Amino acid sequence: MPNLIIGHVSYDRARIWVRGSSKGPVAFLSYGLDGDLTQEAEPLLLEERHAYTGVITLEGLEAAKRYTCAVSFGQAFDDTPAVRLYPRYNTGTFKTAPPEGAEVELNFIFGSCNLHSLGIVSAPGPAYERIGELAQEKNADFMIHCGDQIYYDVPIPAVSPDIDQYRNKYLDAWGDSTPTAALLTQLPHYMILDDHEIVDDFSNDKDIRIGSLDYIKTVALKAYREFQHIHNPQVYGNDALYYNFAFGRYPFFVMDIRTERYQKAPGAQMMGQQQLNHFFEWLQTHRDAIKFVVTSGPFVGEVRNSGDKWSSEAFRPQREQIIDFIAQNHISKLVFLTGDRHNAYYATMAITPPDGDSFIIHELMSSPINQLSKRSLHHYHTELESKTQNGTTYKCEIDVDTYYATHSNVMCVHVSGSILSFEIYRTKKKKPTRRSKTFEVT
Repeated sequence: MPNLIIGHVSYDRARIWVRGSSKGPVAFLSYGLDGDLTQEAEPLLLEERHAYTGVITLEGLEAAKRYTCAVSFGQAFDDTPAVRLYPRYNTGTFKTAPPEGAEVELNFIFGSCNLHSLGIVSAPGPAYERIGELAQEKNADFMIHCGDQIYYDVPIPAVSPDIDQYRNKYLDAWGDSTPTAALLTQLPHYMILDDHEIVDDFSNDKDIRIGSLDYIKTVALKAYREFQHIHNPQVYGNDALYYNFAFGRYPFFVMDIRTERYQKAPGAQMMGQQQLNHFFEWLQTHRDAIKFVVTSGPFVGEVRNSGDKWSSEAFRPQREQIIDFIAQNHISKLVFLTGDRHNAYYATMAITPPDGDSFIIHELMSSPINQLSKRSLHHYHTELESKTQNGTTYKCEIDVDTYYATHSNVMCVHVSGSILSFEIYRTKKKKPTRRSKTFEVT
């Protein structure tokens, strides 16, 4: 299991995730510019009740600079370097973001769905080795993980879980893969959960076969917070799992569409009202910027037999509420980033308000990083036009030329001004670009 993850990095601070043990519950973090490790953060006492995980926040950093950090562990706050523990992959590197609003280019990688737990058949190591190579080649500023970073429910559990079963899935997914441990120290990582971090197709009103749903959600989210969420930006308070961040002039909003979900009518929703309000406020604040929304399930793409997706009968009303808000406020320059479906694509939604001109929003999907199953194009409507109750027309199209579902994959994105380019790469083998496209975000 990694002992260090580079989490959220802004222009002046960084959230560094650390994991100790009963033999080393005190974390010491040294850091500095360009490999100089002469600065020391305040030591952090890690608690057994949180699986010895925690975050050390570095503040007062310089914008757009390369930093190195290294963690070691001791028994007490006064342990000297000579007696501390130095695990493998205890050193990380990151570059701070440019100042907010700075006109810079942006490079990032994103993907979802990391199958593990099936032995050599599903070993994620080769996929993460390839992602690490791409991160170096593309000079990636960060990586976004769009959900299903673990598969708690593969293989299907026979009994109700305890907290250690969820924690052990993280140990299995990340700890048994040397390339994964290495990648997590090489650049900032942003994460959001989907269903498999809890249980397949989770909603708060799901019928389950084993145990109490409330109990399963409680222990699953405790482990999720310990291993993933605590190194994300903490923007909307301790209870919220959604968040936002920015890289120069490019803002991001990361939705939580899983833990606030109710699927049964009446009252079906992906997001609670408070999150929805925060999202609408964010859209208004950044209406003139090119902006990105991370959602663990496709928002633009129209899925056949859509089940628990945005385009399903249950969730279409809330989806159309968002579409109406976008239409009424003419919020363009919007790109959704998603995963989940075990394929990669580029899709568009042409939105036409009742009394206005049409404009386009975009969606990029990258999935899976590592999986056995894939989904072909016939699982989608390649073109479908609909209308909201308020009279907004929206037409969704999937670009069939860039659709990819042959192998596990990851997407590399480059943004320069209003021009966005993406490249889809296989993850398990070092192969040329499988699909690519360049378009203007207007």
